[in-house]
Amino acid sequence: MAKLWTIKPRTEESVVRQILANRNVESSDVDKFLAPDWERDTHLPASFQNMKMAVDKVFGALTSGAKIIIHGDYDADGVCGSTVLYTTLREICERMALPFNVEVFLPDREKDGYGVAMHTIERLGTEGVKLLITVDCGIANGLELGRAHELGLDVVICDHHQMGEHYPDKAIVLHPLAPGENYVNKSLCGTGVAFKLASGLLDEARARKADFPVGHEKWLLDLVAIATVTDVVPLLGENRTLEHYGLKVLQKTRRPGIRAILNVAGTELAGVDTQAIGFRIGPRLNAAGRLASAKLAFNTLAAQTDDEASKAALELERLNKERQQIFAASYEEAKKMADAMKDESTVLVVHGETWLPGIVGLIAGRLVGDYGLPAFAFASVGEHFVGSGRSLGGLHLVKAMESCGDMFVKRGGHPQACGLTVASLDRVNEFRDKVNAFAHKHFGAEGVKDLLNIDLELPFSELTWDVYNDLQKCAPFGEGNRPPVFATKEVRVIGADTMGSTSSHLRLTVVPPEGGLHRMVGFGFGHLAKKIPIGSAVDVAYEVEVNEWKGKRELQFRIVDIKM
Repeated sequence: MAKLWTIKPRTEESVVRQILANRNVESSDVDKFLAPDWERDTHLPASFQNMKMAVDKVFGALTSGAKIIIHGDYDADGVCGSTVLYTTLREICERMALPFNVEVFLPDREKDGYGVAMHTIERLGTEGVKLLITVDCGIANGLELGRAHELGLDVVICDHHQMGEHYPDKAIVLHPLAPGENYVNKSLCGTGVAFKLASGLLDEARARKADFPVGHEKWLLDLVAIATVTDVVPLLGENRTLEHYGLKVLQKTRRPGIRAILNVAGTELAGVDTQAIGFRIGPRLNAAGRLASAKLAFNTLAAQTDDEASKAALELERLNKERQQIFAASYEEAKKMADAMKDESTVLVVHGETWLPGIVGLIAGRLVGDYGLPAFAFASVGEHFVGSGRSLGGLHLVKAMESCGDMFVKRGGHPQACGLTVASLDRVNEFRDKVNAFAHKHFGAEGVKDLLNIDLELPFSELTWDVYNDLQKCAPFGEGNRPPVFATKEVRVIGADTMGSTSSHLRLTVVPPEGGLHRMVGFGFGHLAKKIPIGSAVDVAYEVEVNEWKGKRELQFRIVDIKM
């Protein structure tokens, strides 16, 4: 499906000023945006209305030696947040000579599903657990956490997902969107909320004469940086500041596990940025929860020795490669289903009897990219079908699921990404009909618009090293602050070849209207090599990157879209 280009009009002489204007950064806020400041741009943990209650509850359990369970989620956000709290509690107990009786539980996708399962609560009740801390889950589990209260468990929730049907009113809730919550940053990821609790705990430990230096909590920001990118929350406001400082910490991380992951991924620690997180660290952490147990990812991040970390990271690497192979085979099946329904669907809904539930989110995401439509993918798990959805064009997935009525075994998530479980294939088909009816009403007769927002139409000659270096001051890039996209029209093609072992990438040699010769690369655009006539004129949308090869650095234009 062709993308619809929207090109912002140029109102600023400076390229960087134009980029910031496109992101609605006021002129008076430019300096603040380009130079985040910790003291000015982050909010105190005590800004959460229930923070003191949460800190007191945790310290009460620590000082009494009560058993504490940290219940995370099986994705990178849940694993990173669980690691933040586990390592913080371990340090507090070490420095305050308190008994350390803390364990981490990460659910299994197939056996437990998303969130806090009722059978998990029943088990914890029999094991003498006194305090349950949820990370990146819990807000939609009011019934389950109500049962925890009945069994004598205290509960602290660190979450950021959409509210569920039953609010957990017996728990101490730390959630930016909780009713009555005044915390300014409404888009923290789950690890971000856990970081605020960890910071509050360290403040209390210092008040109790523990020898934590002021600012010690910043060493946790490497994990916050990873989770903020992998959970695709907006890199604006406080999140931008957390990511800015988090990348600095990540580049000199003390964690053997992160260093080991980057080593097997062939990535230099000093050069880690949001792209390295998204394409190197995140997939390896998520591979554990997709194919095996998320506990492996946690064990890697929490490892205290290089040997322990190296062994765990190698296993993550193996799982990630296996995940890539399994995904490739499953996606071929998904594409056949999508091809059969794309002309009559506003939302693609596919399913596979043999697909792994851990890859349905990847399938849905790839379908969105390839077909320009919102998508859901389901895998058969026992008697149920477990699914994942990815949005496009502003379709609110939580509202879309709500429109389908009471047909779910379980559901939850964000407006842009969600998880759901239904009881049978008949329910999958029913869901397909209902969600398409909702989406058709939402989009109207015009249908889904796959918009590509282009920051500026420019001649290649204007993109110099000086401009590139100025653009890097706008980093970190991610959700809400995407890498700048430029367009150059009417470039003449004098060469079109494929690249890569599978010929899936495109190398384009072009001459722009102002003259000169430029080479462009298009990852995933290899199929166009034979479709672009030599001598023809095309419009190209692209990002500007640096290509390093054999000690030589040059600017590289990476194709985002082509119009012939």
